[in-house]
This record gives sequence, structure tokens and C-alpha cells, in this order.
Amino acid sequence: MRALPLLLALALGGACATAVAAPAPAPADWSARERKQLVRYEVTISAPESRWVEIVMTVERPGGLRSDLALPAWIPGSYLVRDFARNLDGPVVTDLAGVSLPVERLDKQTWRIRHGGKGIRATYRVWADEPGVRTSSVDDRHATLNPAGLFLYLVGETARPAELHFNALPPDWTVHGALPQPTPGVLRAASYDVLVDSPLELGTPVVHAWDEGGTRVELVFSAPAGSNADVERLVRDLKPVVHAFAEAMGGLPTRRYVFLLLADDRSDGGLEHADSTLMRLARDSFHDEAGYRRALHLASHEFFHLWNAKRLRDAALVPYDYSREDYSELLWFHEGFTETVENQILVRAGVTSPDEFLRELGTSWTAYLQKPGRNHVPLTQNSVEAWVKHYKPSPGHHTTSISYYEKGHLAGVCLDLELRLRSRGKGSLVGLFRRLMASHGVKGHGITADDIVAAASAEAGADMHDFFRRYIEGTDELPLPAQLTRMGVDVEIRAPWEGESSPLAARRKRSWTGIAFTDNAIRSVAPGSPAELAGLMPGDEVIAVAARRTRSGDEAVERLMDHVPGQSVEVALFRGGRLERRTLTIAEDPRKTFRFSVSPTAAADVRELRDGWLATATK
Repeated sequence: MRALPLLLALALGGACATAVAAPAPAPADWSARERKQLVRYEVTISAPESRWVEIVMTVERPGGLRSDLALPAWIPGSYLVRDFARNLDGPVVTDLAGVSLPVERLDKQTWRIRHGGKGIRATYRVWADEPGVRTSSVDDRHATLNPAGLFLYLVGETARPAELHFNALPPDWTVHGALPQPTPGVLRAASYDVLVDSPLELGTPVVHAWDEGGTRVELVFSAPAGSNADVERLVRDLKPVVHAFAEAMGGLPTRRYVFLLLADDRSDGGLEHADSTLMRLARDSFHDEAGYRRALHLASHEFFHLWNAKRLRDAALVPYDYSREDYSELLWFHEGFTETVENQILVRAGVTSPDEFLRELGTSWTAYLQKPGRNHVPLTQNSVEAWVKHYKPSPGHHTTSISYYEKGHLAGVCLDLELRLRSRGKGSLVGLFRRLMASHGVKGHGITADDIVAAASAEAGADMHDFFRRYIEGTDELPLPAQLTRMGVDVEIRAPWEGESSPLAARRKRSWTGIAFTDNAIRSVAPGSPAELAGLMPGDEVIAVAARRTRSGDEAVERLMDHVPGQSVEVALFRGGRLERRTLTIAEDPRKTFRFSVSPTAAADVRELRDGWLATATK
């Protein structure tokens, strides 16, 4: 292996933004004060097939007589304790002359170094074998590096600037990310927070760049094992989306933005960063239009985090506490409302037609109403519980909880409609975000729930506290159908079997048991359903229906649907290793499906309000 000059494809005209404040230009050189505070990381990937990343951390002027070094327990934007330190081997610490210093491990992720005021050098390596947008992975073809799981920080001193030096890489590999590179082979971060917020993709990706109003936008597409994606088409599709966001928000808040897209063996979504996003999609998922639409939805969602969650950040998360769970009551706003704007902007960009937008909204509303836990606790509580109920839920949580993405998105639609209705089209959800950017985002101030309510009230021209009290802090059912009717949208409510052209299909859709399966085991039982009344339990392994063997949950559902409402059927199952039999009575499916469509009979003033919503989705 030979040391290579680092080619950072995204270094042109770059900016380096903190997680909250507006981006600041990357320094051509550090000031004398910054140099004294600098933390230097030397990164070596000399044998990528070993999957180890070797790191040397140097602090020339540590504070005091001792320093604590730590690795984050989690990565901002993903609310799960991941214990990255389990992958760390070391550290071995010396002073700058090479004399060993004692290392005391304080807890699972923190080490105390007693240096007596001397400079320190910590040498360690990190095992990187977990592909994903929140973790790091190295193999012989590429590397995805998430700094949160790689770089130790000085506890209490995350404001120190940092430099990354890549000492050795495999031939032809280049490094891609949002960190600026003022000199070849050196990446700079204004603070540890910025470093953590800057994922890197190493290898031989395809890079496309374009200008959007003075901002350099890049798509870095990495497919180490090949992909059926048309990368040029992805760029063509992304350009109008980026432009629509810039138009809606009055320009982009950064001079450079990077879409890092990894086409891999599976998809696990994306993670937002202040000047970039790291996305992972299945490499062969682009065989139809749906694959490209999924990619655009993901990119649109992550791109709006440029504003929401990165520059508009919950004041409770300023600064981040990397050592433990960091709680926020605003995830419904940061994620749910981002999903709302994501869908609106795709209409403005011409990716989604107004009719498609309404159809998809109807599908979302139908699915939402079938969630028994949708109004069990307020959205604010759902946000706090994300650490245990969103990322690692127990099987029973479906009856007591709902994703803050799903309900937050629909609450965002309802708030947008309410703002438009009260202001007669002058206010909107995007207008709320523009207000918050002007009052908080560009000034680097964290936001609170009160700030959101105040911005909403200003947009509506009326007090909006009651809306938030009922639907965000409370558990009232969201008022979407009634609002849509006032907006000139027809709301059609059907039974699941209505509209079926096949009498057989209609008959089968009438039958309902309330069972959801994972493989051939019952995953959940709907409250009050025939399955619950018959005594079926989550975890039961169904092996026969009406004396006919079933080999999967899908087959069990098919056999149950052979019976009409009112008919009893015997189910054989294994429960804890013993054979059980239960008799359940099929019921008529009580669930409803919703279809939303443009009303042809709406009054002129209502049409104007509705068409303004559907045509631009921003005003």
C-alpha cells in the first residue's frame, strides 16, 4: 500500500456548518488560538479486508492535568444507544515524546488519561463491519465511515476544531463527504459536533455535480457490487426537487450539499446531516418506477433536514449529550413534519401529481386509522419514548404507541390545512418553517414547542394553542377528513370490499379475524377482534385451519378468509411447545378505507384555496 493524496470530491467552494448555526466558510488556515486547541486524527486503512480502521488521535495542548476520552453511545438523528465502544480496540496512550501514560477505563465508553498537562497521543483501532447509514463498514471495495462510531472526543471540550489526515488508502480510492479540504489530504471540522455530523464514503463512486442558486449540489453514488440504477436519471430527478426546496424556503442555507447514496444488498433508509445525507438503498431496487420514486422520497425527506432538525434543532438537544440518551419532545416536528413537507415538495417539483398526492394521503389515513395505539399517548410522549418504543419496541407496543413519523406526518398535514383555512391561503406549514428559520435557525438558536406554536399563530393570524393542545400534547383524533371537506376535497369512505369487481374477492375481503402474522407465528391480535375473543395470543404458531395444515401466516390467512362472517372455524396451534385448539368466529371487517379526490362542485373561493394547496403545496 502507498500513501495517497486525498481527493475529496466535494471540496469545491465548501462550507462547514455547525449543527445549529448557519454555515461558516471553511478556514483557509487555523488561527493561532485554533491551532492550540486542534485535535488531529490520523486515519489508516492499509488492509481493508481486515475490516479494521486504525486511528491516531493527537492533542498537543490538553486542558488541566488529566483528560477523559470517550466514544459516543449514539449517533444524532437515530435515537438508539448503539454502544459504539464495543468495536474499539485500545486505546494505547503516550505523551508526544512516546512515553507511555496510564489509561483508566471509567465506564463502557470513557477512558481517563493522567497526562500532567503534556500533549497526548492515543492509538487505537475500530472494527468496522456493520453496513448502514448509522454505522461504519470497511471491505476490499469501499468504506462507509460514520465519525460518531470512530473518533474519540475530549469530554467537555467538543468545541475544539478537528483535522482528519488519511495516511494510507487502497489504490484509486477517493474520499467523499461534506467536510472541506483546504489542503490535499486534510479534512477540517470546526468542532467535534461538525465532525460527527459528516459521514464519509471511500472508494470509487460515480460523482455528479450541479449548481442550485450558488450552492454546489452533488450526488455521490457508490455501488461496490453493481446496481441496476440509472445514475444520470437519478440526477435528472433530483434537480427539480432540490430547486423546489430552494424556491419554497427562499434559497439553500449552505454553499455545498452532498447526497451520499450507497446501493447495497439491502435498504435501511437515510440519516440527515447539516450539509449532507447518507442514504442506503437496495442495489437492484431500480427495476421499475416505484424504485426511483422511493429514492426521491428518501432524498426529499433527508434534504429538508437541511432546515428541520439540523438548523432548527430542539433546544433540549443543544448541545448533544453523546454519552447517553438525549431526550426530545419534538420528534413529531423534526421527523413527522419533515415527511409532510417531503410529500408537498414532490408535488411542487412535478414528481407527484395532485391526484396522486390525494390518493397517497387517503392510503396513509386509512392505514393510520387501523392502528389501535394511534391515540393512546400524546405525540410529545411518543417522541420521548422513541429510544425504546420506536427503535426496539416490544411486540405489544402496537396497541399503545404509534410512530411519530406516521402520526407526525398526518398532524403536519392537518396543521398545514388549518393554517391555510384560518388565513384564507396566506399561511402554510412551509411558511411556519421560514419564520422559524428567520427567528432561530440563522441565529443558531435552539427551538422549543412554544416557538413552534408562536410561529403557527403568526402564520394563521390567530391563536393556534388549542390545535397543539388537542392534537400534539393531547390525544384527540386528528380532524383530517373534516378539514379536507372544507378545502374542496371529496372524502369517500368505503368498506374494504366495496368497489371490488370480483364477487369472490369482495366476499373474502368481508372476512376479518384481527390477526397479523410474522412467518407462521401470530405477531399481534387486534383488541376486540375475533382472534382475541377466541383466546389467541401473540407468539402462537398456527399449524392448521379447519383441519387443513398451514405452512405460513399467509396461508393461514387465506384459509381463514375461506369462511364468511358469522362462521366458526377451528384453529390448531402450538403454544409454548404444546398443541392447542381454539375456535374463532369470523367477523365482518369493521375497518374503512378512505379515498380523497378533488371535488368538482366546490365553490370558487374554496377552489382557489384548494388549488393553491395542491398546485404549489407551499403557500
